Amino acid sequence: MSDGGGARRDEGPGAERPPGPPARPATSPPASNTVQACDLCGAPMQEIHCKMVCPACGYTRDCSDP
Repeated sequence: MSDGGGARRDEGPGAERPPGPPARPATSPPASNTVQACDLCGAPMQEIHCKMVCPACGYTRDCSDP
């Protein structure tokens, strides 16, 4: 017997799915072209959500600061 000549797709519970888009690491900050300097020591600051943190001296600034 013939199956109609077409390819058979198994879409049951054990079927493989095509890979999705690669996951972004949870710890990496959003890409930004500007690097802000620390107000106290001048080192480049890291952006973490709404906070800017200086890895050198520990100074923090958040989005509500002027």
